Amino acid sequence: MAFARTKIRQPLQRAGALLPRPALEQAVVAALGSYRVVLLCAAAGYGKTATLVRALEQLPAGTAVAWVTVDEGDDLHRLLSCLTAALEPYDLPWRSAPEGLVNAATRPGVGDRAAVADEMANALDACDVAHGVIVFDDLHHVTDSASVQFLDHWLAHMSARWTVAITARHDPPLRLARLRANGELVDFREAQLRFGADEVLRLAAGAGLDAEAARALHARTGGWAAGLRLALGGAGLGPGTAIDRQAFDFLATEVLDRIDPALREFLILTSVLPELDAARCAAVSGDANAARRLVEIERLGLFAAVVDDSVPVLRLHDLFRDALQHRLRVERPEQWPRLLDRAAAVETDPVRRQALWLAAGQPAQAARALLASTTNIIVTQMGMNTVLQMCEQFDPAFARTSADLQHASGVAKWTVWETGAAERHLGLADALYTAQGDLAAAQLARCRRAVTLVALGRLPEAAALLPADDSALRADAGIVARLARTWHALESCRFDEVAPHFEALLDALEQQPDAEAWYGTVPPPRQTTCRGIAPALVRWSSGVLALCGDRPLPLRASALLTRGWVALWQGRLDDAAVALQRAEEDAVWTGHQVMLRHHAMALRALMAAAGGDSEAAMQAIRQRLAEHPPGYGDWGLWHSLFMACRVATAVGDRAAVSEWLQRLLALQPGLSDATPARLRPLLGLQGTLASLQGRTAEALETWRQALRHESEIDLLGQAAEVRVRLALALLRSGARGDAAAVLAPLLATADASPGGAMLAGDVVRELAASHWGATLDAVQMGTLQRWSAAGARAGVRPPVTAEANADAPPGLGPLSVRETEVLAQIAAGASNKLIARAMDLSPHTVKRHVANILDKLQLAGRAQATAWYLTHGGR
Repeated sequence: MAFARTKIRQPLQRAGALLPRPALEQAVVAALGSYRVVLLCAAAGYGKTATLVRALEQLPAGTAVAWVTVDEGDDLHRLLSCLTAALEPYDLPWRSAPEGLVNAATRPGVGDRAAVADEMANALDACDVAHGVIVFDDLHHVTDSASVQFLDHWLAHMSARWTVAITARHDPPLRLARLRANGELVDFREAQLRFGADEVLRLAAGAGLDAEAARALHARTGGWAAGLRLALGGAGLGPGTAIDRQAFDFLATEVLDRIDPALREFLILTSVLPELDAARCAAVSGDANAARRLVEIERLGLFAAVVDDSVPVLRLHDLFRDALQHRLRVERPEQWPRLLDRAAAVETDPVRRQALWLAAGQPAQAARALLASTTNIIVTQMGMNTVLQMCEQFDPAFARTSADLQHASGVAKWTVWETGAAERHLGLADALYTAQGDLAAAQLARCRRAVTLVALGRLPEAAALLPADDSALRADAGIVARLARTWHALESCRFDEVAPHFEALLDALEQQPDAEAWYGTVPPPRQTTCRGIAPALVRWSSGVLALCGDRPLPLRASALLTRGWVALWQGRLDDAAVALQRAEEDAVWTGHQVMLRHHAMALRALMAAAGGDSEAAMQAIRQRLAEHPPGYGDWGLWHSLFMACRVATAVGDRAAVSEWLQRLLALQPGLSDATPARLRPLLGLQGTLASLQGRTAEALETWRQALRHESEIDLLGQAAEVRVRLALALLRSGARGDAAAVLAPLLATADASPGGAMLAGDVVRELAASHWGATLDAVQMGTLQRWSAAGARAGVRPPVTAEANADAPPGLGPLSVRETEVLAQIAAGASNKLIARAMDLSPHTVKRHVANILDKLQLAGRAQATAWYLTHGGR
């Protein structure tokens, strides 16, 4: 999710600052060099940020500084996104993409915050800087439990080479007592931050005041920096006036009344903006001289920090901004909502934009913008927790009547597998759009609801929502409708219809070359065995890989996994192993997704079963069952158990087949729309279990019964497996002709794929080694022997890596040529940005190469990599 880049810009020292404070600043400098955490904690206006900025600028040369300004409403996703972006100039040796780490830490319900905190701490420790400081300015704005848990763990495990500096108006809700007790934290509070009498004396003298006036000023302000600045700025103070927060608004008004009227008007009108730059200020205020006004604000030292001097961008002090807004709302209440609305219209940060529109009393605008940004977030899977929190910020009365908000909530909850809640939101969105007469939006919500209903197993309801003619739909709704038809055919056990529907979906997708449209169309494992589907799956994965490029998107790993499924069912297990390894490497790099991990474990289990590795197969499928996402629903669990049974039958584990088959049968009474066709795949399992238990006659009858409904039992390619098992049983009984007739539909062409027969490798090998006489022709025998050879190779094949599959000359040591070239650039002192420019690579690709180099060489960081390169013959 996007954020304002000024959030990671350190404010610059301002002209006209009150006074250098060498004793305080040196104390802070010393603390930044020797403590794990430095906390500047005091009420507003005590100069926390200004003091820290001055101290940072006095740190030794080469000290790394990463700055994050925390805003109200920031959650862990925004906090970590800002942090990783702020650290970008220092080329941390990430082992996972920073975006992937953020995703892993913030994934709703299953975020692994401790592991991510450890990985970030390790990357910081291995960074090639002598010492670094990470600043969280205004950390009092962080209140969500996920951020607190992450920061607590991270601070406890931070390297001594980095210091975390925190400014806050009150103690942040972190467990700081242990750090304080261990001497790893130092506090600077109001007592240290307030100006002393001698400092005020020097300030007063510089302003032309005598000692008596200085003592009175110190007494009245209590050393409060904001009050001193106002007083010395000429806001006429009576001798008995105390300067505190309650007096600030009045005093700010006094200051405003003394400046140029046009500048005063500009300040009041633009106070609705979180930050001031010329373009946005002009849009909000209508003042064509906005750029000149900003220069004047900085020249006069009007409580503004410069956060970007190239544009420039100013940030008003919270106290001053509050005073301006108070004046605006009291004096011109009718302008307040209009100005907020204008500010929202030019704000690019979605969280800030929504807050502005809600404050302006424009929840409909906020909901519309939220819906628009939600679909983009789906692609990267970054920030879904933020979106869910944004959905909760609306007034419940408005939420019940907002079609856009209900639509956004439905999309977000579908993405995190809260399928039941997603269906309810989308149904309400459909009804609300229809009532408003927005039929195109209603149709899109309706089609999305149909997809969720399919996932919930409510197939008749889903079918009733889909239009008779998809071509009449808007492009986005047409894609979703075709997806719903594909999944509906799959769930209805109309497996022969899946490929044509999926091809129609691809036709529509290829007219929408953006990753957003493709994300929700990831083929589930059950889809990969449908008749005629392989070319469409290859086409889909090629389209995804072209769209993703080298961006760290989870969708890319799904495309690689899909290629692995195609290779598995075609009997190319070496190619499947390469695809799975590349997919899992991508998954680690981008942060594991629930769906992606679930699909990868399934492929690993089936590959192991096909390759004869019983222990690995059962371990993988048991783990998959243990991690079954609750949001998949009862039908999702049914399918997971069905796949587990297929793995167990492949390796001959009778006890596991019996246990899981009983669980499948126990689920049936509670399943929605549990038609006979949807339950018939169990016939194949029941026949195979009977065979494993020695009940051959029962197995033969059950298999024959299953094949009378062949198209319906062909879940995960089961029909081919049933045919080869039945054929072998018949062959052993002497019925060679019957056995050949059973096999004939599978062996019709020389290039036929084994499909589900890969899960009966021993059976296929025995069939291929048997004497068939004239009952099988040369083409049929050749196909059978090819399948047998594929299974035999699978059992003894050596480990295959993606690198070994590349037709490229070797690089230095275990590195590829490209990795060796990147390492040479690292050894030459080039940053990631320079390497990307020199080698015409994207920054994402360079980070990935660096991670691969460090992993292969088992090194911690760039310095060690440079030493290795020079030691091993690099030039």
